Amino acid sequence: MTRMLALAGALLLAFGWWGLETTAGRHRFDEMAGMVPLAAGALGALLLTAGVILGMIRAQRRGG
Repeated sequence: MTRMLALAGALLLAFGWWGLETTAGRHRFDEMAGMVPLAAGALGALLLTAGVILGMIRAQRRGG
């Protein structure tokens, strides 16, 4: 589960970066001033952080 959270977070972060930082992405999302990629990036950062923290907790429980 932690890998899936981290993967989903990384994919959403990549989408957010594409939508905000590339010419093609800005052109695609110009009608809403980049709100969709911005929200996707924020959600991606949250999911990636949760996945990493949960993975660290699991690793500590196994080793301790």
